[in-house]
Amino acid sequence: MLLYEMSGGIRCCYEGAVDLKSLRPQGRAGSTPVPSIFKYKSSGFYWLKPFFVEKVRHDTNRTANKKIFFLLWILCIIGSWSVLPYIHYLEIVPPSVSILKLFLFGTIQAVLFYALICWLSFKILPKTDLHPFSYKNPLQRIIYLAVIFGILVGLAIFLFDKTLFGNSLLSGVHPPFWAGALASIYGGVNEEVLLRLFLFTLIYFILNKCFRVSINKRLPVLWVTNILVALIFGIGHLPAAFKLIPPSTFEIFRVLFLNGIAGLVFGWLYWSRGLWAAIAAHLVTDLMIHVFLI
Repeated sequence: MLLYEMSGGIRCCYEGAVDLKSLRPQGRAGSTPVPSIFKYKSSGFYWLKPFFVEKVRHDTNRTANKKIFFLLWILCIIGSWSVLPYIHYLEIVPPSVSILKLFLFGTIQAVLFYALICWLSFKILPKTDLHPFSYKNPLQRIIYLAVIFGILVGLAIFLFDKTLFGNSLLSGVHPPFWAGALASIYGGVNEEVLLRLFLFTLIYFILNKCFRVSINKRLPVLWVTNILVALIFGIGHLPAAFKLIPPSTFEIFRVLFLNGIAGLVFGWLYWSRGLWAAIAAHLVTDLMIHVFLI
């Protein structure tokens, strides 16, 4: 009963001031000390709340809808098609491979691979306290934050690339804007489904199982998971980069640093605002980099 009432108090923190009297255990005399986390009151800095308050959402549908995962599977197949012009222009695959062969192989790979990823995510997600498919206040929770952070991350990557990494050989590699725009669909959908919906959820699930994390230790575990996934996100971009340029310590650091910044923001959006917010922010960031700031 106490845990239930305290969890309800956390939820109230997001809607306004908390009535601390409502957090008393039932059937006991006197008051109970309330942690400082419950004294948080809502302010204009709504988007900062996940940094300071551990949010426990009580969604009525704890098992994500199968239709959502089916939709994500279809979107991932479409995303695998959208990146083909980008791959072909950069010659990441040998020029001898025709567009038709690339299309057929990419389609078969996407159908099988993302079917497995979506199915595993569907099975693992209900075993965690993550709820990435919330539709409450979508304009405020998803659109505003996605656009704002997508633009900010895109600008940050652009500025770092021009200042810290101006000598990088990758800085001058720019496919046509239309190919970059199409590839942004792959980045926003496929990479977020793979890295956040699947990998983030899996690592978070494993850490909770191994260390039996209590509810008041949830936030540090989320950030540890986020850092690990952001690092993997950066590492995942290295093979394609080294097909374009010779590997070096400088180029490796550039890829890990720039992608790590984006990965941390997308991971934070995933656990605090949901998968759609992470997808939208990633899409906006890629559009900023590949279309508007080239």
